[in-house]
Amino acid sequence: MIHKLHQLAEDGEGEATAVVQKIDSAREKPDDKQAVRTMQDVENSLLDVAERLELVDFVQKRELERLKEDRNLAAHPSLRPLGELFTPTTEYARAHLAAAIEALLIHPPSQGRKARERFRDYVDDPAFVGSAGFLTQAFFDRVKSGTRRSIVSLAVKHALLELPTPGPLSDMVIADRYAACLRAFAERGRDLVHQEIAASVTRLAQLPLDRQIRALVRLGDLDVLWDEIDSAMRVQIDAYLQQILVPDTYQPLTGDQVDALGLVELENVRSALPSLEEKFRALSFWQQASVIARRPGPYVSGYVASILKGPGSFRTAETVAQNTVPHCAPHLTAAQLSDILAAWAENYECRAATGMLDLAVTFHSLVPEPLRKHKAWQEFLDRVRAEEENSFFHYTELEQAMRSTGESGKSA
Repeated sequence: MIHKLHQLAEDGEGEATAVVQKIDSAREKPDDKQAVRTMQDVENSLLDVAERLELVDFVQKRELERLKEDRNLAAHPSLRPLGELFTPTTEYARAHLAAAIEALLIHPPSQGRKARERFRDYVDDPAFVGSAGFLTQAFFDRVKSGTRRSIVSLAVKHALLELPTPGPLSDMVIADRYAACLRAFAERGRDLVHQEIAASVTRLAQLPLDRQIRALVRLGDLDVLWDEIDSAMRVQIDAYLQQILVPDTYQPLTGDQVDALGLVELENVRSALPSLEEKFRALSFWQQASVIARRPGPYVSGYVASILKGPGSFRTAETVAQNTVPHCAPHLTAAQLSDILAAWAENYECRAATGMLDLAVTFHSLVPEPLRKHKAWQEFLDRVRAEEENSFFHYTELEQAMRSTGESGKSA
């Protein structure tokens, strides 16, 4: 327990620091009678301190108090009448061991409400980063099971329901942050996240439709959410998607529309909402590019080649390419890479746009490493140079990038 107090003191816990300072002062003068009295005082108050710091709860404190009493009986047998020795049974000793392990020994130096408050303060902090490694270490791995459930429950309720928050940040921003926490926690404890989502998802159906959509956008990539959404809610959301009015070719979609249609990337969502894929396909190449920029992935990568065939001006070609090509590069298959480069070379507005020269180099650097050796790159150079024999657009920078990695002219 003293070891755990040291760790809490290092984390800045004031009461733990005061106890540690007493212990350190006593250890500096081990032969001093006052040092002995100090250590006795620390020992006598240790369980009370542990309860206040939430290292143990009141039930666990009682169990450890019984252990301490029996320890004293074993250490001072003369306390028993007639000098009889205290001889606990093996089963009795095992019960104490089990209580000590469950109450204290297997747990990190974590606190209950205070750990939950630290988690809330971390999410509310304007400097929130959301590193998955830090989140799981600080608020999942190093807390007790009951505290862990409480923290996950808090994250679920905010991410799913957009609960009001007292700080300066909007409820939606805070909800997005809690969603990032949930993704990290799901990597460690999928079942726990599933259980807490199941406990709160019925409240989601009672919210306004726009908040339901935002929750799905926020957490749609968690399959545990779709396991709990009932058919009635799916029908309602699918009907909302059907009512989205697709504007003219170059008219932008609203932010909410882009977010909702971006769910098309997720296979489980496409299966649950049949209108989603149909609506996405009905978009113009310009609008599809804006959706892909918001949520790129393997599925929408299959649309990039057709998007590059659409632009009718240099600036349009640069814009849609920037919105799709670099974002989808890490997700491409060999066939998709070939199709994209072929469409790029085929469309004059793409191959002869100034910004596309640098983008080609960036694209080459972002695709999976095996695809950098694909013969499609050399075929792209050959096709472009045949079409632009007397122009500036020979993609020399791309060729240099290919040569620098020894990949120019190679086959897959």
